[in-house]
Amino acid sequence: MKIVGRLPNLTRYESIGINQPYNVADGHAHQPQTPTQRQIVGRLPELFDEAETAKQGELEEAFRHAFYALAGQRTAMNLERTLFCYSASLSTDLIATYLNARGLSVALLHPCFDNLATLLRRRNVALTTLHEEDLGPDRMDRTFAGLAEDAVFITLPNNPTGFELPREAWERIVALCGRYGKLLIVDCTFRFFSRTPAWDQYELLEQSKISYLMVEDTGKTWPTQDLKCSILAMSEDLEADVLELHNDILLNVSPFILRLLAEYVKDTAREGLAASIWEPIDRNRDAIREAVRASGLIVVNPDSKISVEWLRIADPRIRSVDLVDRLRQVGLGILPGDHFYWQNHGIGERYIRVALARCPKMFAKACAVLKPAIAEDEAEQA
Repeated sequence: MKIVGRLPNLTRYESIGINQPYNVADGHAHQPQTPTQRQIVGRLPELFDEAETAKQGELEEAFRHAFYALAGQRTAMNLERTLFCYSASLSTDLIATYLNARGLSVALLHPCFDNLATLLRRRNVALTTLHEEDLGPDRMDRTFAGLAEDAVFITLPNNPTGFELPREAWERIVALCGRYGKLLIVDCTFRFFSRTPAWDQYELLEQSKISYLMVEDTGKTWPTQDLKCSILAMSEDLEADVLELHNDILLNVSPFILRLLAEYVKDTAREGLAASIWEPIDRNRDAIREAVRASGLIVVNPDSKISVEWLRIADPRIRSVDLVDRLRQVGLGILPGDHFYWQNHGIGERYIRVALARCPKMFAKACAVLKPAIAEDEAEQA
């Protein structure tokens, strides 16, 4: 069935993509298990029994400690102002509920994955756009000086562009949030794909005394069949209110999931991020870039290392939704760029996003399907 027009959100496109022979739509981790990860899978009954008899608090502490240690966030390893959720979307909805209760407005990064804006709007949070260029070193001070919104919501690294901020920019944003009394909200769900040296962001946040909310997640990193956990960390002044909201919807994340994820995180600490996570994604990034070479698709950010590739359609006559529909008809699921520009879909009409956290053999076949489909689309437009 041909898709007519634009579907309402990116998740709808993902739901179609996951049923295609070549699904490179959703950004969840679907790369193959490494040999040591396969050993963890072989221990599932043992891990289940251990989780069944362990105390919840001990499992949460072990997972938090392992996660933040791998991330280089030593200050957060023993930070008790952390809440556990089944997904980053649930953590974001908690943030949206808090913002609504306090009547706070938000400047949200543009582009970003559209469910961030959807969740905030559903809770009647007033939104304005914050562009990546607004956070450049030559514009950041002016951006904050003219910012009327109560909170700044950014995603680092950013999905879909791979945009990151160096440490100096982080320090500047925190200082400006302190100067102007802004709540800083950071989605770090793609943090383990950053190749910049890790440094203790939580130490900076804690020492600054600004109000902050930090969203972490495992679902984009480890191939655990969507058994995942999100951590929502917060500054001391927000703890009581956010905890009460969390209590209304969730008692705890499954102890089995926490026990399983702790094993994956510790395995990655032993084996290294390159061997455990990056290798197949880097291989797939090379494959897609080779596939689109000399085609009508252009890599937007050659320096991006996250697990998705953001591509621009050179031909102004080709809309991303039309290209996505053509590719779906040949069994390939990808995402259109439209909804990433949640405030103005038209800006994203010339972009598509390809997920890289996949089996390299399957991904190579996806690239083989992509090349002739692009050529056919270009020929029709000529």
